[in-house]
Amino acid sequence: MFLKSLEIYGFKSFADKVNLEFSDGITSLLGPNGCGKSNIVDAIKWVLGEQSTKTLRAGRMEDVIFNGTDTRKPLQVAEVTLVISNEERHLGIEEAEVEIKRRIFRNGDSEYYLNRNRVLLKNIRELFYDTGVGKSAYSILEQGKIDQILSSKPEDRRYIFEEAAGISRFKVQSLEAERKLAKTDENILQVETILKEVKRTYETKKNQAAKAISYRELKKEQFSLEVDVQLSTLKSYLLLRENKIELKERHEREYEAQKGSLTNCDQEIEQMQDHLRTLGSERITMQTELQRLDEAIKGKADKLDLLTQRFRDFLVQKDQASSRSQVILEHIERDTAEIDEKLDEVADIDASVIQLEEEMSRNQKALDATRSMLLSHNGEIANLEAQNLSYDENLEELSLRIKELTDIIVIQLEEKLKQSGYNLQNKESARADLVGGIEHVKKSLEEQMQFLKQLSHTTLSSEDLVERQIQFYQSLSIALSRIQTLFQTYESMQPSFLDELISPEGTISEKHRLDDRMLEIRKQVQINRERIAYLRDENTRLAGEMERYQLNISDQKVAMNQLLAQKSAAKEWVAKLQRSVTEQEYQYKDALKLAETAQERIYETQEDIRSVEGEVKESKSRIAALNADLKDLILVIEEQSNQIRSKQNQKNERYEELQNLRSEKEKLELQIDQLASNISFLYTNFFDNYGKSLKEFEGRMSEETLDIPVLKARLEEVRRNIEGMGYINQMAEEEFGEVKEQYDFLTKQLDDLNRAKADLDAVVIQIKSRSEELFLASYKQISQNFQEMFRRLFGGGRAELTLVDPEHVLESGIDILAQPPGKKLTHLALLSGGERSMTAVALLFATYLVKPSPFCILDEIDAALDDRNIGYFLSVLDEFARRSQFIIITHNKHTVMGSRTLLGVTQMEAGVSTMVSYRIGNFEGEQVILNEEQQAVVFDDEGQTLATS
Repeated sequence: MFLKSLEIYGFKSFADKVNLEFSDGITSLLGPNGCGKSNIVDAIKWVLGEQSTKTLRAGRMEDVIFNGTDTRKPLQVAEVTLVISNEERHLGIEEAEVEIKRRIFRNGDSEYYLNRNRVLLKNIRELFYDTGVGKSAYSILEQGKIDQILSSKPEDRRYIFEEAAGISRFKVQSLEAERKLAKTDENILQVETILKEVKRTYETKKNQAAKAISYRELKKEQFSLEVDVQLSTLKSYLLLRENKIELKERHEREYEAQKGSLTNCDQEIEQMQDHLRTLGSERITMQTELQRLDEAIKGKADKLDLLTQRFRDFLVQKDQASSRSQVILEHIERDTAEIDEKLDEVADIDASVIQLEEEMSRNQKALDATRSMLLSHNGEIANLEAQNLSYDENLEELSLRIKELTDIIVIQLEEKLKQSGYNLQNKESARADLVGGIEHVKKSLEEQMQFLKQLSHTTLSSEDLVERQIQFYQSLSIALSRIQTLFQTYESMQPSFLDELISPEGTISEKHRLDDRMLEIRKQVQINRERIAYLRDENTRLAGEMERYQLNISDQKVAMNQLLAQKSAAKEWVAKLQRSVTEQEYQYKDALKLAETAQERIYETQEDIRSVEGEVKESKSRIAALNADLKDLILVIEEQSNQIRSKQNQKNERYEELQNLRSEKEKLELQIDQLASNISFLYTNFFDNYGKSLKEFEGRMSEETLDIPVLKARLEEVRRNIEGMGYINQMAEEEFGEVKEQYDFLTKQLDDLNRAKADLDAVVIQIKSRSEELFLASYKQISQNFQEMFRRLFGGGRAELTLVDPEHVLESGIDILAQPPGKKLTHLALLSGGERSMTAVALLFATYLVKPSPFCILDEIDAALDDRNIGYFLSVLDEFARRSQFIIITHNKHTVMGSRTLLGVTQMEAGVSTMVSYRIGNFEGEQVILNEEQQAVVFDDEGQTLATS
C-alpha cells in the first residue's frame, strides 16, 4: 500500500487543479518559504478526516477554501482526492486502488467519498484503523508532532504506541461500547420507571379483570345451575307422570270391570266429579299462574338488577367521556394559544431578519466603500512611491551633475589663476598701499577741518587763506590720483574670472540652481513620504474597519442563520401543534360521540327499568287478584267435595270398591294434569327468564346430576356471591389485555437491556484485556528498537522508555530518557533542538520496525540537524525507504540529493501555488537536480531557484 497521487483543487493556495504523482522510495518536496508546501501536508491530513481547524492553521473550516487574491475571485468549494494503492489488501476493501475524496463548500457543507461513493467520516477513519495511516497516526510527522512526541506530558505520545500495537480500533470500539453501556443504563432506568407506573395499573386492571371473569363465571354457573334445576325438576315430573299414567290405566281397567253395575251412580258421581275437576283445573290453573308469576317476578328482579348495573356502567362511561372531552378541549385551547404565540414569534423573527438584512446591507456598503477607499489609497501610494522613485533618479542625476560642476569649477579656478598670475602677497601689498593712501587723504582732510576750526582764532589774511586752500586742494588732488592709481593696481590684482563663474550663465550659478532644484525635490519627496505614511496609517485604520465590517457581516450571517433556524424550528413546531390539534379535535369528537352514545344507552336503560318495574307491578297485582279468586274457588271446591263425599257416603257400602277405584282414578288424572301443567310451566318460565327454550338442553337429562336440594343450595350461594361482588367493570378484561401487553413488552425489553448490558460489560473487559496484551508486546519491542536506533543515529549513547503507571497500562503515559554520547542521562527538555529531532526520528523508526506505515510524510524534521546528523538520518531513511514510501518537505541539499524524485512548489502568480516536477540525474559525473526540460537546477537555502543550465 502506498500513495499514488494527490489531486488538489481550491484548497488554501491551490486555486487551480493540481495533480501530484508519487513514486516509491523517497520523494522530496521543495519550494521557497510561503509557497504552499505545508498546504500539501494539510491537504493530506484534511482528506484523511482532520477536523481541528487549529491543526489546519485556519480559523474556521471554511477558511481552507481558496480565498482569492488581488486578481482572482474566491472559490466556493475546495476538494482533495487521495489515491492509494491497495494491491496487498492492507485496507479492509477488495479494490486494488482506493480513492478518498473530501469536499467542502463555502456554506460549511462537507462531503466524503470512498471510491466515488458517498460515505461518512466514520467510514474513512475506520478504513485506516491500526494501519499507521491517518490524521493522528505516525504516518505524518511534522514540527508540531515532534513537539508532541517530546512534550512534557508522557500521555501525549501514547498514540504512536497504540497505533503500532493495532489497538486504535479496539480503543474506539471500547469507547463505543462504554457509550452504549451508558446509554443502556439510561434506557434501563427509563424502562424501570415506566414499568413501575405500568405495574400499578397492571395490578389494578388485573384485579378488575379477575373480578369480571369471576362475575362471568358465576353468571355462567348460575345459568348452568338454573338449567340443571329445571331439567332435574322436569325429569322428576316426567318420571312421576309416567308412573301416574301407568297406575291410572290399571285403575281404569278395574273401573271398567265394575262400571256396568254402577252406571247410574257413577254417572251422577261423574257429573259431580266433572264439576269438581273443572273447579280443580281452575284451581290448578290459578296455582300454576301464581307460580309462573312468582318466578317471573324473580326473573324480572334479576333483570332489573342487571339493568341497574348497566345503568351505572353507562353513567360512569358518560362521565369518563365527558371528562376526557373536557381535557382534550383544554389541550386544544392550550395548543391553539401556543400556535398563536409561535406565529407571533415567526413574525418577530421575520422582522428581525429584515432588520438584520438592512444592517448587513449597510455594513456591506460601508465595507465596499472602505475597500474602494483602500484601493484608492493603494493607488495613490503607488503613484507617490513611483514619483519618489522618479525623484530619487532625478536627485541622483542632479547629484552627478553637481559633482561634475564642482569638478569643472575647481578646474576653471586653477586654469584662471594660472592665466591671471594671481598672487595673494601682491594683492595684500596693493591693498595695504591703497588703504594707506586712503588713510593719508582722511588724515589730510581731518587736518584741514582742524585748520578751518582754528581760523576764528587766527589773523590770516584772505590771500593767505586762499593760498592755503589752493595748496590743500592741490595736495588732495595729487593724493586722490595716487589713490586711483593704487586702486587700479589693487583692482588688477582681483581674480576677474570669478564674475564669470557667478554670473547668471556661470557654472556656480548653475550649481546653485541645481542645489535649489535638489532642495525642492527633497522637500517634495519628504511631502510624498509623509503622505504615504499618512495613507498607510489610514489603510491600517481602514483595514481594521474592513475587518470589523467583515466580522459584523459574519456575525450577522451567523445571527441570520440562527434566526432562520429558529424560524424553521418554530414553523415545524406550529405544524406539529396543528397536527396535534387536528388529532385532538378528532379525539374530542369521538369523546363527545361516546358521551352521547352513553347518554342514549342511559335513556334506553331507564326505559327498560321502568318497563320492567311496570311489569313487576302488574304481575304483583295479578297475583293478588288470583289469590283472591283462588281463595273463593277453594271454598267452592271444598263445598263441592263435601257434596260428593256426602253422596259417596250414601252409597259407600254398595259402591265402596268402585268409589275407591274412581277416587284413585280421578286422583291420578288430577296428578297427571298437574304434572303436565307443571311441565308446561317449566318450559314457559325458562323461556321468559332466559329467552331460550329448555328443549335445547334436554340432551343433558341423561347426564347424572346432583339432587335438586343440593343444586338449589348451590344456586342460592352463587346468587349471593354475585350480589356481594358489587360494581363490575365489564371492559376490565379488554383494558387488562392492553395493559398486560404493555407490561409484558416492557418486562421483555428490560430483560433484553439487562442482557445487552451484561454482553457489553463482557465486550469491554475482553477488548481492554486484548488491548493491554497487544500494547505491552508492541511497547516492549519498540523500547528495544528505540535503544538500538538511538545508538545508530547518534553514533552511540543510550535511551530508555518507561511506563509512568505500569499498573494501568491502557492509561499510562510513556516517559523518554536520552543520553547522547558524552552526556548524562537526562530528560528530553534538556536536549538541543537537533538532539530532540533525532530522538523523535529514532522513536519513529523504532516504531516502523514493529509496524511500518505504508507511507510517511516528514515536514522539515531535518531543519535542526547538522551535516553529521543528516548523514546518520539519511542512511537510516534510505534503509526504511525500501519498505515504505517517504515524502519529505525539506530545504536541506543533502536530503534532496538522497531523494529519488523531487516535487517543486512555487507561486508564479502571487498567492497561487503550482507544482513543478524534478528528478535526480548525473551531469559530468556528479548528481544534479534536473527539471522537466532535463536542465540542471540550483536552489538556494530557502528553496529559490538560482540558475539553470
